[in-house]
Formats: sequence, structure tokens, C-alpha cells
Amino acid sequence: MIKLISLDLDGTLLDPKGRITEASKAAIAKARAAGLRVVINTGRPIQEGVFFVREAGCDGLVSGAGGGAVADAETGRTLRRWDVPEPSARRAIELCLGWDARLMLFTSREILVNAAYKKYLETRYPFPAFHESAVVTEDFLGYMAERGLPLVKIHGDKGPGLCPVEELAALPDVTITTSTDHDFELTAGGADKGRALAVIADRYGIPLEQCAAVGDSENDLSAFGVVGLPVAMGNAPQRVKAEATRIAPSNGEEGAAWAVLSCLE
Repeated sequence: MIKLISLDLDGTLLDPKGRITEASKAAIAKARAAGLRVVINTGRPIQEGVFFVREAGCDGLVSGAGGGAVADAETGRTLRRWDVPEPSARRAIELCLGWDARLMLFTSREILVNAAYKKYLETRYPFPAFHESAVVTEDFLGYMAERGLPLVKIHGDKGPGLCPVEELAALPDVTITTSTDHDFELTAGGADKGRALAVIADRYGIPLEQCAAVGDSENDLSAFGVVGLPVAMGNAPQRVKAEATRIAPSNGEEGAAWAVLSCLE
């Protein structure tokens, strides 16, 4: 019997226009009324995760930054965080800056972007929770050093052939994954959605074999690997579907609602 459902955001709970549909909200409400926990487990920063917890009507514990942090959405308190250790954090940032990649740096408190990328995101990423938390700087390393901010995650838009991520993967104590075919995500070694979900499930007193994870991307595979019921979205690539027990319709066909309701059967 499933007692907890973990939902990815992009490509899963969010439809192709970046919205949570009324059908998904109704399915989540029905699951919670039946006694299930429904949580968000996203690559987005915790600040956005908290926003969507409230928007969707999910339970209060949320995983963000690709499993780099777990927080309580009701209090805003960080419950667990995995920081990328020095000097790997510094070297990773230096490598990314050398590749001229579009970067978001998730720190313990703030999201850092440069001015050009922030302007780009203002037209292509219309999510106020992100923009309210983003800090513009042209000196990532200096800003972080001055304020004592550890690195939790790097999100990079690598573009065609820009970033040789194998150089990042060779750094000690880091995890590299992706959520699309044009980006990369770097977190601390062992920090991923599966590990974060384990923390959430433990706090709710629910065994992982009684959890379901719903997702569409490579960064969801760590969650698939620890739960009793992995559910891939219809829009997921074949390598993700191959690791799932159940395939939902796509996120343009109310797949998230279907996945949640299927856990009640």
C-alpha cells in the first residue's frame, strides 16, 4: 500500500505551460484526504518548491535543488542540506565560468545569476518565486566568499557542445545529472532526489517501499531506485521509462493527476 507520493515539478506536476492543473490539485486533495502524504521533490530551488507546495496543496516537507536540501514549507526552516565541499565547489564554478555557460548557483540562502542570464530568464522563466529570490552578481566566487555561502547546486544550460561535463564529473565528492537534454546539475556527492526523499519519508515515519515517486527525467532515477513504486511520465525519455513500474500519461494529458489517483487503487 502506498502511503507517500513524491512528485517532480517540471515535466511532471507542471503542465507544458508551467501550471498545476485543477485535476492535479483535486487528485492531490483526494490522496491527502485518504491519508496519503504528497510531497514535492524538485530540481528547482527550495524557494520555488515552497511556492508550489502551497499552490498544489501538498504536504509541508519539500525537497529542492535536485535533492540538495530538504525544508519545511510551513516554517521555512531547512531540515537537511548537502553542501558541495571545497575545493570541488570552487573548481566547478571556475570550470563553468570558463565555458561561458548560463549558470544558476544555489547557495544556502540565495540563488545567484549574472545580469545577462537574469534578463534572459525574465522573459523565458515567468516564475515570481524564483525572481524574488535571485541575486544578480558578476562575481559568483567573491560574493559567496564574502558572505560565507556554501554551494548547494549548480544548474547550467550547456547549449550545443559548450560544457564538457565529464570534467565536472571527475571532481571529487560531486554528483552530476540532468533534467533535460541541454542542461546539467551538480550537487554534492550522494546528494540526489532519492536521498532527500529518504529523509522526508523517515520524518513522516513511512518506509520507502510504501512510497511512490513520479518523474520524467534522469534526475528522478535516484528516487525511482529507492521507492516501492516508480512512475514515469509519458513524456519521459525511454531510459527513464525503462526504470519505472508504471507509465502515466504525459504532463500535457493530466499525467500527474493520473499518477496520484493510481496510487489510491
